[in-house]
Amino acid sequence: MAAPRQMTAHTLNALKGWPQMNAVDYHAAIDPSVCHPILAGSVVHLNCSGNFVPGVGSHAVMPLFIFNSSDDPDVSNDGGDASTTPGVFIPISPTGQAMALVAVGAYELVSTAYVPCSYLPNDALTSCHDGPNAGKLEKGELYEKMIVGIVSRGVVDNGYGKNALAFWPFPVFPNEE
Repeated sequence: MAAPRQMTAHTLNALKGWPQMNAVDYHAAIDPSVCHPILAGSVVHLNCSGNFVPGVGSHAVMPLFIFNSSDDPDVSNDGGDASTTPGVFIPISPTGQAMALVAVGAYELVSTAYVPCSYLPNDALTSCHDGPNAGKLEKGELYEKMIVGIVSRGVVDNGYGKNALAFWPFPVFPNEE
């Protein structure tokens, strides 16, 4: 069994603009093909089945920023069958879905899911869809890959003593030739 994570180590927080009545969020399940946890603050997109998968790469898709980790108890909880096994954990609201903020929302976000480097205001951000950095924010070139946001303040404290990257969601589709 994996060791539990500190609950504030992986976060997506809003500095401005969320929650509001007109905020744009979306709920979906994590695709069953995803074999590793998608951590809070990661970039995801919807696949053709309507499930979340990590990153965007060069795909012209709508980026979303996941609020819950895929293995959080309110998203994924294999507590067992309460009708056959006494004492299993029964969650209050086991939806099987995670919530994500859509990249067209008018908010400034901070995410702990980023590739460490020097970020300056106005740097474009992307997120690869495979490999060890899948779903993490990283610098990107406009029109080469799907851009998911623009750096606002750079690396800041996430409010819990952890480094996080501050940015504005801003989808820019790659050139398709």
